[in-house]
Amino acid sequence: MVYKPTSNVSFAKTSLPYPIFSADWDPYNRGYLVVGGGGGESKTGVPNQIVCHHVSNDPWTVLDTSNRATITTAAEIQLSRDEDSVQSLGNLATKDGLITFAGINSSQAQQNAGVNEHLRSFDVKYPPRKKQKTERADDNEQGEILLIGQRSLFKPSSATKKETYQRLLRLSPAKKRDSGSKRLGAVATGMAEENEVIVFNATNATPDKEDIVTRIQLPQGTVANDLDIIEPRASEFSMVYCSDSDIYEQSYEYDFSTKKVEKTPNGPRRVYQSAILSPAEKSSARSKFRCVRFLNSENVVAIVNRPFRQGCELRVSHLYPTGPAAQLLQFDLPRRMKQAVSMDVCALDPDMRGNQQFVIAIAGSDVSIEIYTTNYMQKSGTFTPFKKYLTLRDVHEHQMTKICFSPFHPPQRASEGEKGEAHNGSGSPGPQYIRLASVTYGNTVVVDTFPLQPLEPKKKNSRYVLSHPGDEKFYTAAYIFLISAIVVIAAYLIQGFVTGFTQKGTVESSSGPSQRMRNPRSQQASGVSASKEQPTVNAPDSVESDKPSNMPGQSKLQQLLSQHDPSSKQALVVREEADSTEGHSTLSVRMHADKDNYLEKDVHAKYWTELTSEQQTIWKERLIRAGEWAEGQGEKVLIGILFSEYAGLVGQAARGALNQ
Repeated sequence: MVYKPTSNVSFAKTSLPYPIFSADWDPYNRGYLVVGGGGGESKTGVPNQIVCHHVSNDPWTVLDTSNRATITTAAEIQLSRDEDSVQSLGNLATKDGLITFAGINSSQAQQNAGVNEHLRSFDVKYPPRKKQKTERADDNEQGEILLIGQRSLFKPSSATKKETYQRLLRLSPAKKRDSGSKRLGAVATGMAEENEVIVFNATNATPDKEDIVTRIQLPQGTVANDLDIIEPRASEFSMVYCSDSDIYEQSYEYDFSTKKVEKTPNGPRRVYQSAILSPAEKSSARSKFRCVRFLNSENVVAIVNRPFRQGCELRVSHLYPTGPAAQLLQFDLPRRMKQAVSMDVCALDPDMRGNQQFVIAIAGSDVSIEIYTTNYMQKSGTFTPFKKYLTLRDVHEHQMTKICFSPFHPPQRASEGEKGEAHNGSGSPGPQYIRLASVTYGNTVVVDTFPLQPLEPKKKNSRYVLSHPGDEKFYTAAYIFLISAIVVIAAYLIQGFVTGFTQKGTVESSSGPSQRMRNPRSQQASGVSASKEQPTVNAPDSVESDKPSNMPGQSKLQQLLSQHDPSSKQALVVREEADSTEGHSTLSVRMHADKDNYLEKDVHAKYWTELTSEQQTIWKERLIRAGEWAEGQGEKVLIGILFSEYAGLVGQAARGALNQ
């Protein structure tokens, strides 16, 4: 079941006279988008150009699907046709516009002479604003883009054929702070004999070698496919990048005034490593990381392309201070999307408890874009399974090169006094939305606009979401009801063909078919309605396997996990109990107020880490069959739970499994 709220989703489209390879939004003003590309160093007549587009910023017009947003040119600059095209972009905000960093290679003649000033800086001046709403703007009135400077941060190439170029450019997210937002940037090479990643101080409009924070030399034949930077705290940054098979991370504490840096660790650490291929296997048979983005300072999401264009998947991993990362979620994308070509993440605002929704967009080789959401629960440190929000099909006529979200900065809310009176801000800030830009080899730019909604509309300080959890629950419940009805009807028809419809009481008296029909009803009820009223989830052993492990819905265990703090005195207990009336065992999920008191009474209770590997396997199977847990959620969510058994049942089951 796919929740597709297509109303109020609008788009705008424009074309340029050159292929577009890069795009980036104004970090504060969602109305401006900078794109760049061109035909490179050639005599084809295709220009190299940077264009600043203005997208209609009136939310009432944008969100009205009968009057879609428009894209107009706010400023542009023609670049030399004797140099390479614009391969990457990043924007810093100024009072009157932007400072735009761009990756543009010098001419081939200059590169052969050992000079490649690949990092260019441009001053983007926006058109003058109208002083009154009644004033009509001059359609021909535009801003301007001027070159500030050009620098070379990469080491000179020693190769006979100079092909090194600035493949990637990424800036740390802009923060709305009274003290201003000081940012770091990172660039990475492509097509070099020995590729490198460089992190630099982006507060300087023309960064030079003194602004280099760190230089990372990649192994021979390795290239950084994507990278990202985050700022967990002021002047503390973390950078992550991915190669075909690995993900690396490094943190920096940087003093912008003295330009001194403390690196943790001293060299980038590998937090994720793909399985090592045997000598007989070819590298083309390996899945490859294509994109990586931070969700927050402790979690990253990566897109993986399977070999031979057999599809792609999303992976969410948790970063520990030391050691390898733990995979929390794995999600397969639709099969029609043979390969992913680009990905971006938009982090919506968190609430006071740190709960937050993330929006993930993936562009595929089938010129479609998939939009998903996931909700982060701060207390348990977990993410909900990915929920599809919308599929944008045939977005362009040609292959996409990049997609990027406009950054979301929540509106100023009203602050309430002791008696509830409002002080600053507005209790009703008006419609909020996010935009997604996509660009292609085929010269087109498309901007899609998605409306947001308050999670709790009656609360003035409610956080915003794209996909409301209440709507997700409704569609999930409808899906469960539909599947249950289909299963019951199918079972009845099969029973009727086998034994005949005229035999009364056949279904009720037949043990096997009766159980097959009873299981979807009882288990679906426990997943939908009973979860709100009953603390115990019944999962009969004899029929557990009839329920799919990936059936959507929020289980009793998931509900309690979102409320449970492992450091508190409460105990979240999953217990295997005997059911003498039914002749099988059941799983109960309960929250106990006093952990120490419970452990004194239940000597069989153990934490997940205290169980043997055999016991963990048994518990996993039982949780999956009961619909309380799925493999894609990872073991991290089970660490703070107490597992209890009666009469050594799980241990006996484990020994039986080993004997078999």
